[in-house]
Amino acid sequence: MKTATRSADGLIDEILGYRKAKVLMVAAYLDCFTRLERPRGAASLARALRLDPRGAEILLDALVAMGYLLKTGTLYRNAPVASRHLVRGRPGYLGNNLKYQEMIWDAWSDLRRSVRRGGPVRPLEHWLLRHKGFTREYIHGMDDIARGPAEEIAALVPPGGAREMLDVGAGPGTYSLAYLRRSAGLRATLFDLPSTLRVTRGLLARRPALAARARLRPGNYRTDAFGREGFDLVLLSHVTHDEDPRTNRAMLDKARRALRPGGRVLIHDFMLEESRTAPEFGALFSVHMLAYTEGGRTYTEGEYRRWLREAGFAGLRSWAVSAGRRNSTRLLLGVKEG
Repeated sequence: MKTATRSADGLIDEILGYRKAKVLMVAAYLDCFTRLERPRGAASLARALRLDPRGAEILLDALVAMGYLLKTGTLYRNAPVASRHLVRGRPGYLGNNLKYQEMIWDAWSDLRRSVRRGGPVRPLEHWLLRHKGFTREYIHGMDDIARGPAEEIAALVPPGGAREMLDVGAGPGTYSLAYLRRSAGLRATLFDLPSTLRVTRGLLARRPALAARARLRPGNYRTDAFGREGFDLVLLSHVTHDEDPRTNRAMLDKARRALRPGGRVLIHDFMLEESRTAPEFGALFSVHMLAYTEGGRTYTEGEYRRWLREAGFAGLRSWAVSAGRRNSTRLLLGVKEG
Protein backbone atom coordinates (compact mmCIF):
# COMPACT_ATOMS: atom_id res chain seq x y z
CA MET A 1 0.00 0.00 0.00
CA LYS A 2 1.05 3.58 -0.59
CA THR A 3 1.16 4.40 3.12
CA ALA A 4 3.71 1.65 3.76
CA THR A 5 6.27 3.36 1.47
CA ARG A 6 6.15 6.80 3.05
CA SER A 7 9.48 8.25 4.15
CA ALA A 8 10.57 11.33 6.08
CA ASP A 9 11.74 12.97 2.83
CA GLY A 10 8.39 12.24 1.21
CA LEU A 11 6.59 13.72 4.20
CA ILE A 12 8.67 16.91 3.96
CA ASP A 13 7.98 17.15 0.21
CA GLU A 14 4.24 17.01 0.85
CA ILE A 15 4.37 19.49 3.72
CA LEU A 16 6.21 21.98 1.52
CA GLY A 17 4.14 21.22 -1.58
CA TYR A 18 1.92 24.24 -0.97
CA ARG A 19 4.91 26.51 -1.60
CA LYS A 20 5.45 25.18 -5.11
CA ALA A 21 1.73 25.36 -5.85
CA LYS A 22 1.48 28.96 -4.69
CA VAL A 23 4.55 30.08 -6.65
CA LEU A 24 3.16 28.52 -9.85
CA MET A 25 -0.35 29.91 -9.35
CA VAL A 26 0.89 33.44 -8.65
CA ALA A 27 3.17 33.36 -11.71
CA ALA A 28 0.25 32.21 -13.88
CA TYR A 29 -2.07 34.80 -12.35
CA LEU A 30 0.44 37.56 -13.14
CA ASP A 31 0.85 36.10 -16.67
CA CYS A 32 4.62 35.90 -16.29
CA PHE A 33 5.03 33.03 -18.75
CA THR A 34 3.40 34.84 -21.68
CA ARG A 35 6.05 37.55 -21.24
CA LEU A 36 8.93 35.09 -21.05
CA GLU A 37 8.74 33.39 -24.44
CA ARG A 38 11.78 35.53 -25.20
CA PRO A 39 14.66 35.96 -22.71
CA ARG A 40 14.07 38.78 -20.28
CA GLY A 41 15.63 40.11 -17.09
CA ALA A 42 13.79 40.29 -13.79
CA ALA A 43 13.84 44.11 -13.76
CA SER A 44 12.35 44.26 -17.26
CA LEU A 45 9.56 41.84 -16.33
CA ALA A 46 8.92 43.77 -13.12
CA ARG A 47 8.43 46.99 -15.10
CA ALA A 48 6.09 45.31 -17.59
CA LEU A 49 3.93 43.74 -14.87
CA ARG A 50 4.28 46.53 -12.28
CA LEU A 51 6.03 44.30 -9.75
CA ASP A 52 8.75 44.97 -7.24
CA PRO A 53 12.10 44.01 -8.87
CA ARG A 54 13.26 42.08 -5.81
CA GLY A 55 9.98 40.20 -5.61
CA ALA A 56 10.08 39.38 -9.32
CA GLU A 57 13.66 38.06 -9.14
CA ILE A 58 12.93 35.81 -6.18
CA LEU A 59 9.79 34.44 -7.85
CA LEU A 60 11.59 33.79 -11.15
CA ASP A 61 14.53 32.04 -9.47
CA ALA A 62 12.08 29.72 -7.71
CA LEU A 63 10.42 28.92 -11.04
CA VAL A 64 13.84 28.04 -12.46
CA ALA A 65 14.46 25.70 -9.51
CA MET A 66 11.05 24.10 -10.14
CA GLY A 67 11.80 23.51 -13.85
CA TYR A 68 9.33 25.97 -15.38
CA LEU A 69 11.93 28.57 -16.43
CA LEU A 70 15.50 28.49 -17.72
CA LYS A 71 18.12 31.03 -16.65
CA THR A 72 21.20 32.21 -18.56
CA GLY A 73 23.18 34.86 -16.73
CA THR A 74 20.50 37.32 -15.62
CA LEU A 75 18.00 36.42 -18.33
CA TYR A 76 14.98 34.14 -17.87
CA ARG A 77 12.91 32.29 -20.47
CA ASN A 78 10.29 29.57 -20.51
CA ALA A 79 11.18 25.91 -20.23
CA PRO A 80 9.32 23.70 -22.76
CA VAL A 81 6.54 22.74 -20.32
CA ALA A 82 5.77 26.41 -19.68
CA SER A 83 5.78 27.22 -23.40
CA ARG A 84 3.25 24.44 -24.03
CA HIS A 85 0.87 24.99 -21.14
CA LEU A 86 1.35 28.43 -19.57
CA VAL A 87 1.55 30.85 -22.50
CA ARG A 88 -1.74 32.56 -23.28
CA GLY A 89 -3.19 31.57 -26.65
CA ARG A 90 -1.42 28.20 -26.94
CA PRO A 91 -3.65 25.15 -27.63
CA GLY A 92 -2.51 23.44 -24.43
CA TYR A 93 -2.92 26.52 -22.22
CA LEU A 94 -3.85 25.75 -18.59
CA GLY A 95 -3.24 29.19 -17.14
CA ASN A 96 -6.91 30.07 -16.67
CA ASN A 97 -7.33 27.10 -14.36
CA LEU A 98 -4.29 28.17 -12.35
CA LYS A 99 -5.70 31.69 -12.08
CA TYR A 100 -8.92 30.24 -10.70
CA GLN A 101 -6.93 28.13 -8.21
CA GLU A 102 -5.06 31.26 -7.08
CA MET A 103 -8.34 33.11 -6.56
CA ILE A 104 -9.81 30.35 -4.44
CA TRP A 105 -6.65 29.81 -2.38
CA ASP A 106 -8.23 31.50 0.61
CA ALA A 107 -10.89 28.78 0.77
CA TRP A 108 -8.11 26.28 1.48
CA SER A 109 -6.57 28.67 3.99
CA ASP A 110 -9.82 28.26 5.95
CA LEU A 111 -9.67 24.44 5.80
CA ARG A 112 -9.11 24.02 9.53
CA ARG A 113 -12.38 25.82 10.25
CA SER A 114 -14.13 23.97 7.39
CA VAL A 115 -13.22 20.61 8.93
CA ARG A 116 -14.47 21.74 12.33
CA ARG A 117 -17.79 22.97 10.98
CA GLY A 118 -18.25 20.41 8.17
CA GLY A 119 -18.59 23.07 5.50
CA PRO A 120 -17.02 26.17 3.98
CA VAL A 121 -16.36 29.46 5.71
CA ARG A 122 -17.04 31.16 2.36
CA PRO A 123 -19.12 28.99 0.00
CA LEU A 124 -18.99 28.90 -3.79
CA GLU A 125 -21.66 31.59 -4.06
CA HIS A 126 -19.33 33.98 -2.26
CA TRP A 127 -16.67 33.53 -4.91
CA LEU A 128 -19.08 33.61 -7.85
CA LEU A 129 -20.93 36.74 -6.75
CA ARG A 130 -18.40 38.79 -4.81
CA HIS A 131 -14.92 38.05 -6.17
CA LYS A 132 -14.25 40.22 -9.23
CA GLY A 133 -13.19 38.14 -12.20
CA PHE A 134 -13.78 34.79 -10.48
CA THR A 135 -16.58 33.58 -12.75
CA ARG A 136 -14.62 34.40 -15.89
CA GLU A 137 -11.44 32.64 -14.78
CA TYR A 138 -13.44 29.72 -13.37
CA ILE A 139 -15.34 29.15 -16.63
CA HIS A 140 -12.32 29.73 -18.86
CA GLY A 141 -10.33 27.36 -16.66
CA MET A 142 -13.00 24.69 -17.02
CA ASP A 143 -12.81 25.09 -20.80
CA ASP A 144 -9.02 24.61 -20.71
CA ILE A 145 -9.23 21.24 -18.98
CA ALA A 146 -12.48 19.95 -20.53
CA ARG A 147 -11.58 19.82 -24.22
CA GLY A 148 -9.88 16.43 -24.21
CA PRO A 149 -12.43 14.64 -21.98
CA ALA A 150 -15.31 16.24 -23.92
CA GLU A 151 -14.15 14.77 -27.23
CA GLU A 152 -13.55 11.39 -25.57
CA ILE A 153 -17.03 11.32 -24.04
CA ALA A 154 -18.72 12.26 -27.32
CA ALA A 155 -16.86 9.33 -28.92
CA LEU A 156 -17.67 6.86 -26.12
CA VAL A 157 -21.40 7.69 -26.19
CA PRO A 158 -22.13 9.19 -29.63
CA PRO A 159 -25.26 11.31 -30.12
CA GLY A 160 -26.73 8.76 -32.51
CA GLY A 161 -30.19 9.95 -33.55
CA ALA A 162 -30.51 12.46 -30.71
CA ARG A 163 -32.09 15.73 -31.82
CA GLU A 164 -32.03 17.72 -28.57
CA MET A 165 -29.58 17.60 -25.66
CA LEU A 166 -29.62 19.44 -22.34
CA ASP A 167 -26.28 20.34 -20.74
CA VAL A 168 -27.01 20.96 -17.03
CA GLY A 169 -24.51 23.34 -15.41
CA ALA A 170 -22.98 23.74 -18.85
CA GLY A 171 -20.25 26.20 -17.84
CA PRO A 172 -18.17 26.97 -20.95
CA GLY A 173 -20.27 24.63 -23.10
CA THR A 174 -17.24 22.52 -24.03
CA TYR A 175 -19.08 19.20 -23.74
CA SER A 176 -22.06 20.40 -25.76
CA LEU A 177 -19.75 21.64 -28.51
CA ALA A 178 -18.06 18.23 -28.69
CA TYR A 179 -21.49 16.66 -29.25
CA LEU A 180 -22.54 19.28 -31.80
CA ARG A 181 -19.38 18.52 -33.78
CA ARG A 182 -20.45 14.87 -33.90
CA SER A 183 -23.95 15.43 -35.28
CA ALA A 184 -25.19 18.11 -37.67
CA GLY A 185 -28.79 17.31 -36.68
CA LEU A 186 -28.30 17.91 -32.96
CA ARG A 187 -29.26 21.04 -31.00
CA ALA A 188 -27.99 21.76 -27.50
CA THR A 189 -29.52 23.73 -24.63
CA LEU A 190 -26.88 25.09 -22.24
CA PHE A 191 -28.43 25.57 -18.81
CA ASP A 192 -26.56 27.59 -16.17
CA LEU A 193 -26.61 30.72 -14.05
CA PRO A 194 -26.97 34.04 -15.91
CA SER A 195 -23.53 35.22 -14.73
CA THR A 196 -21.96 32.05 -16.10
CA LEU A 197 -23.75 32.25 -19.44
CA ARG A 198 -22.42 35.75 -20.02
CA VAL A 199 -18.96 34.19 -20.12
CA THR A 200 -20.21 31.21 -22.13
CA ARG A 201 -21.59 33.53 -24.80
CA GLY A 202 -18.13 34.96 -25.39
CA LEU A 203 -16.59 31.50 -25.73
CA LEU A 204 -19.29 30.37 -28.16
CA ALA A 205 -18.65 33.43 -30.31
CA ARG A 206 -15.31 31.86 -31.25
CA ARG A 207 -17.20 28.95 -32.88
CA PRO A 208 -20.13 30.60 -34.68
CA ALA A 209 -21.09 27.61 -36.84
CA LEU A 210 -21.61 25.40 -33.80
CA ALA A 211 -23.01 28.22 -31.66
CA ALA A 212 -25.89 28.57 -34.12
CA ARG A 213 -27.22 25.24 -32.82
CA ALA A 214 -26.73 26.10 -29.14
CA ARG A 215 -29.34 27.84 -26.98
CA LEU A 216 -28.41 29.53 -23.70
CA ARG A 217 -31.01 28.98 -20.99
CA PRO A 218 -30.39 30.92 -17.77
CA GLY A 219 -31.58 29.30 -14.56
CA ASN A 220 -30.68 27.47 -11.37
CA TYR A 221 -30.51 23.69 -11.58
CA ARG A 222 -31.25 23.42 -7.86
CA THR A 223 -34.62 25.15 -8.07
CA ASP A 224 -35.75 25.19 -11.71
CA ALA A 225 -37.36 22.37 -13.69
CA PHE A 226 -35.59 20.99 -16.74
CA GLY A 227 -38.77 20.59 -18.80
CA ARG A 228 -40.87 17.56 -19.76
CA GLU A 229 -39.94 15.04 -22.47
CA GLY A 230 -38.15 17.62 -24.58
CA PHE A 231 -34.69 16.03 -24.78
CA ASP A 232 -33.02 12.87 -26.02
CA LEU A 233 -29.83 13.34 -24.00
CA VAL A 234 -29.21 15.04 -20.64
CA LEU A 235 -25.62 15.64 -19.55
CA LEU A 236 -24.46 16.37 -16.00
CA SER A 237 -20.71 16.88 -16.24
CA HIS A 238 -18.76 17.98 -13.16
CA VAL A 239 -21.98 19.20 -11.55
CA THR A 240 -22.82 16.53 -8.98
CA HIS A 241 -19.60 16.92 -7.00
CA ASP A 242 -20.73 20.44 -6.05
CA GLU A 243 -23.94 19.17 -4.44
CA ASP A 244 -25.23 17.02 -1.59
CA PRO A 245 -26.96 13.66 -2.23
CA ARG A 246 -30.46 15.12 -1.88
CA THR A 247 -29.82 17.73 -4.58
CA ASN A 248 -28.25 15.13 -6.87
CA ARG A 249 -31.25 12.83 -6.52
CA ALA A 250 -33.57 15.73 -7.31
CA MET A 251 -31.54 16.60 -10.42
CA LEU A 252 -31.79 13.02 -11.67
CA ASP A 253 -35.55 13.04 -11.11
CA LYS A 254 -35.78 16.25 -13.15
CA ALA A 255 -33.51 14.78 -15.81
CA ARG A 256 -35.81 11.76 -16.18
CA ARG A 257 -38.86 13.99 -16.59
CA ALA A 258 -37.00 16.07 -19.20
CA LEU A 259 -36.12 13.02 -21.31
CA ARG A 260 -38.24 11.41 -24.00
CA PRO A 261 -38.79 7.64 -23.64
CA GLY A 262 -35.54 5.91 -24.56
CA GLY A 263 -33.57 9.06 -23.77
CA ARG A 264 -30.23 8.86 -22.02
CA VAL A 265 -28.71 10.63 -19.04
CA LEU A 266 -24.93 10.93 -18.68
CA ILE A 267 -23.11 11.65 -15.42
CA HIS A 268 -19.45 12.60 -15.77
CA ASP A 269 -17.35 13.25 -12.69
CA PHE A 270 -14.48 12.20 -10.47
CA MET A 271 -15.47 8.99 -8.67
CA LEU A 272 -13.99 7.20 -5.69
CA GLU A 273 -13.59 3.52 -5.00
CA GLU A 274 -16.06 2.15 -2.46
CA SER A 275 -13.58 2.67 0.40
CA ARG A 276 -13.48 6.41 -0.50
CA THR A 277 -9.68 6.33 -0.06
CA ALA A 278 -8.66 6.01 -3.72
CA PRO A 279 -7.78 7.33 -6.16
CA GLU A 280 -5.78 9.99 -4.35
CA PHE A 281 -6.88 12.77 -6.72
CA GLY A 282 -10.54 12.07 -6.01
CA ALA A 283 -10.02 11.92 -2.25
CA LEU A 284 -8.21 15.27 -2.28
CA PHE A 285 -10.86 16.74 -4.58
CA SER A 286 -13.41 15.85 -1.93
CA VAL A 287 -11.44 18.06 0.47
CA HIS A 288 -11.60 20.81 -2.16
CA MET A 289 -15.39 20.49 -2.12
CA LEU A 290 -15.41 20.64 1.69
CA ALA A 291 -13.44 23.88 1.51
CA TYR A 292 -15.85 25.83 -0.67
CA THR A 293 -19.17 24.05 -1.28
CA GLU A 294 -22.06 23.65 1.17
CA GLY A 295 -22.57 19.92 0.66
CA GLY A 296 -20.37 18.72 -2.19
CA ARG A 297 -17.88 15.88 -2.19
CA THR A 298 -16.51 13.15 -4.43
CA TYR A 299 -18.93 10.20 -4.64
CA THR A 300 -18.49 6.53 -5.47
CA GLU A 301 -19.76 4.91 -8.64
CA GLY A 302 -21.96 2.74 -6.44
CA GLU A 303 -23.73 5.82 -5.07
CA TYR A 304 -24.39 7.14 -8.55
CA ARG A 305 -25.73 3.79 -9.70
CA ARG A 306 -28.10 3.66 -6.74
CA TRP A 307 -29.39 7.19 -7.43
CA LEU A 308 -29.91 6.37 -11.10
CA ARG A 309 -31.92 3.24 -10.32
CA GLU A 310 -33.99 5.12 -7.71
CA ALA A 311 -34.76 7.79 -10.31
CA GLY A 312 -36.05 5.12 -12.69
CA PHE A 313 -33.11 4.70 -15.07
CA ALA A 314 -32.11 1.31 -16.43
CA GLY A 315 -29.42 -0.13 -18.72
CA LEU A 316 -26.64 1.38 -16.63
CA ARG A 317 -23.16 1.39 -18.17
CA SER A 318 -19.90 3.07 -17.23
CA TRP A 319 -16.55 3.98 -18.80
CA ALA A 320 -13.22 5.40 -17.68
CA VAL A 321 -12.37 8.81 -19.14
CA SER A 322 -8.76 10.01 -19.47
CA ALA A 323 -7.71 6.62 -18.12
CA GLY A 324 -4.18 6.52 -16.76
CA ARG A 325 -4.12 10.18 -15.79
CA ARG A 326 -4.05 11.29 -12.17
CA ASN A 327 -7.25 13.27 -12.69
CA SER A 328 -9.10 10.53 -14.58
CA THR A 329 -12.88 10.53 -14.38
CA ARG A 330 -15.77 8.16 -15.00
CA LEU A 331 -18.82 8.34 -17.21
CA LEU A 332 -22.13 6.71 -16.26
CA LEU A 333 -25.09 6.21 -18.60
CA GLY A 334 -28.72 5.50 -17.72
CA VAL A 335 -31.68 5.01 -20.05
CA LYS A 336 -35.26 6.16 -19.50
CA GLU A 337 -37.55 3.25 -20.30
CA GLY A 338 -41.23 3.32 -21.29
